Amino acid sequence: MQLDYNLGDSSLYGGVKVTGALTRGSGDAELQSTTSNRPEALGLEELFIGWKSGIAFAALGEDAIDLSLGRQAFSVGDGFLILEGTGNGGRRAAKVLGPREAFERTAILKLNTQPVRADIFHLESVTDQDFMRGEDAPAAKLYGANIEWFGSNHEDHGRFEYEERAWYVGATVLRLYDSDRDLAPQRDGLNVYAIRTGGAILSQVSDALKDFALYSEYGIQRNSDAGNKHRAHAWYIEPQYTFSGLPWQPMLAYRYAHFSGDADATDTTGKAWDPLFTGGGPRGFGSWDQGEIFAQYIGANSNLNTHMVHLLAKPADDLAIGVVYYRHRFDKSDIASGITSDKLTRELNLYAEWETPLPGLELTFVLGAAKADTGRKQQLAAEIGASDADDTMYLGAVTLNYTF
Repeated sequence: MQLDYNLGDSSLYGGVKVTGALTRGSGDAELQSTTSNRPEALGLEELFIGWKSGIAFAALGEDAIDLSLGRQAFSVGDGFLILEGTGNGGRRAAKVLGPREAFERTAILKLNTQPVRADIFHLESVTDQDFMRGEDAPAAKLYGANIEWFGSNHEDHGRFEYEERAWYVGATVLRLYDSDRDLAPQRDGLNVYAIRTGGAILSQVSDALKDFALYSEYGIQRNSDAGNKHRAHAWYIEPQYTFSGLPWQPMLAYRYAHFSGDADATDTTGKAWDPLFTGGGPRGFGSWDQGEIFAQYIGANSNLNTHMVHLLAKPADDLAIGVVYYRHRFDKSDIASGITSDKLTRELNLYAEWETPLPGLELTFVLGAAKADTGRKQQLAAEIGASDADDTMYLGAVTLNYTF
């Protein structure tokens, strides 16, 4: 729920959101079951207050300045670095749906100008190890800045919404100034730098390229503090092409994503990429949960190289269907643990998203299969002695989402 109060040239606003979830079942595909102990939780998700400039600075555009404080969701770009400040699953339940995203003790200044906009922010992860029985994400506090040059799909709406940006070029700087040293020592003092592109950026060169989109990001992580030295990097490149002249307007995309691993865990400098606060992402299937099975049950975006092929079609305005294929490999094999192959998993996801005739009701259907490769089998054998473990996992899900 959000309320607004008009101050004349500007306005105050505030919001509150409560999220509840429960998970029921009898076991699942994870080594540590997400269904055991009948997990359920109801609690505060967002509570914030803010001020928008309205027409007070008319030359910059309406609501060009937006300052907010409290507990709220916040993301940068397509979620490669920052999307989810609260962990899902465990006692919070609903790991696959992931309804919680908020950060706490936030201070966010948005400069919603065009064609350049910016964010300056302070965030803290929502962490409660007591409630989560020691299974929550590490506590972390950070501040940073983000700047983007962009074009809008409709009028100037790209100033406010990521989904309304037809194309963009951006850069982000973060510093994690405090963290749980026991769980993530590299985060205490970690600096992160990233640049990105997205959307139909080449349409600015020629209108003939309006159906071609290019998403990419390159990030580095550096920590020089004694005992926490860290030097990691990650990047991806994802060209897309929409065949707008064909029935169903199919879109074909290929992505290669690299997240550094650490070949020598005994030296004094960590090299494995920290996935930070990433999540599903605003670009839907094929974003940063890389595989409905892999992301939920097998691994994270670290020590990983991934090939992805994504085909999306729209038979109707209210229906999208797609298929996504992933080939995952370790960036660095852990030879000391008996993992000599970098071949991790192969996964295929089929999905459909339908906006039903009933206003506010959306249905999502997903089928997935992931096959363990040589390196994954060696990993299972090293971790749990499962040399004869089933090498294929399957997933089926139907999600109903009703907005009112």
